[in-house]
Amino acid sequence: MFESTYNGVVSAVGLVPGYLWWFFGHGGWLIFVGLTLWVLFQQYLEEIQDQYVKSMEWVFLNIRVPRTNELSTLAVEQAFAQMHAILTKATFAQKYVEGQIQAWYSLEMVSLGGKISFIVRAPKKHKDLVESALYAQYPGAEITEVADYLEKLDYDAETSSIDLWGTELMLVEDAGLPIKTYRDFEHPTAKDKIVDPLKPLFEAMAKMSAHEMFAVQTIILPVADADWKPKGEKKAGEIIEGPRPGHKAFNLLRFLAGIIKPEEHAAAKEGKNFSVLSDVEKDRVNRVLNKVGKPGYLAKIRLLYIAPKQKFDKAKAALFIGAFKTFASANTNGFKPNGDVTPKLDYKLSESLEKPYIDFVVGKRKAGMFKNFKSRSPGGGTKVYVLNIEELSTIYHLPLVGEETVSSPNVDTVASKKSQPPADLPIGEY
Repeated sequence: MFESTYNGVVSAVGLVPGYLWWFFGHGGWLIFVGLTLWVLFQQYLEEIQDQYVKSMEWVFLNIRVPRTNELSTLAVEQAFAQMHAILTKATFAQKYVEGQIQAWYSLEMVSLGGKISFIVRAPKKHKDLVESALYAQYPGAEITEVADYLEKLDYDAETSSIDLWGTELMLVEDAGLPIKTYRDFEHPTAKDKIVDPLKPLFEAMAKMSAHEMFAVQTIILPVADADWKPKGEKKAGEIIEGPRPGHKAFNLLRFLAGIIKPEEHAAAKEGKNFSVLSDVEKDRVNRVLNKVGKPGYLAKIRLLYIAPKQKFDKAKAALFIGAFKTFASANTNGFKPNGDVTPKLDYKLSESLEKPYIDFVVGKRKAGMFKNFKSRSPGGGTKVYVLNIEELSTIYHLPLVGEETVSSPNVDTVASKKSQPPADLPIGEY
């Protein structure tokens, strides 16, 4: 029996060259050449884009909060609308010869030992655009160019004296449905009419000890309306009409029900309209349509916690994940950690036997997380999704600071208020 099986395998293998010859002889070589050229073209495109990114110059802008800041989050929304101007449409030569790709920003909130700072990493050539957009809304702020706070920090799972935890946040539902925005946190009848949606996050960041660092990084790339708004409008239509029924196996009872009550069967085929939707469905439709009414960015959110190995507190992760739960509700979208990039892996059968493999995977994820965070790369890990400027201003804005309203006592604020000299100031000669 073994001999006959062996002979059958040998015979089958012997037929392979014949099939290949037939394939190439009947035009298969065209497919082979086409696939080869496509792979080479993709490698070429990746190489020139990589060279273009390496040639880009970046600046890190530290934003010091005005000592008294009671402006609505709408101010940051207007700043993001102005910063959307870096959206470009590359020509053929720029895209396929120079490797030009869409520029992006990195919006970062960093807690170093409990002191919270706000940093924007931007292309150097767009520095003036960012500063003018922010100063227009926050004239009392102070923006200075600083060095990268991660510049001198490296990570190796085996040799580093530090340990880290990090993750990337995904959307719970389709990106067409928005998260809760700052408008959902406004209470016109309450004493404090504006509740800062980032207050839970600021409280968590303020709890960092002197040896700990935590940062939230939001990568944003402006996207053209035509590239994402039709998808949002389609999402609104799906909510109104209901999900399209897929192919189902024949069901005798369903068939008979359609015969007995054909009018109900026909009504089900027609779908719903807005007037018959429930209040929850109407609210979701209005939210989707509101989202597509404003400029959008492709976004990716990363969280990173770093501490010395002997003082690393893995329980801190729950603080940060919990802070982002405030942006979800039954009528809206929400955030959740991406389990495929989070440096955590549970054993399946035996903890002791699987430990070497788990340690290898967790170490690889930690190294990848640190590398992507430090490079501020929009690629790798979680797929980017669209957030409009209202959503972005909800998850990244300067905290409310005033006599009665304080989002966080540990925010880096301007020491003194600046003002322009009077126009009639006498100038003498000395």
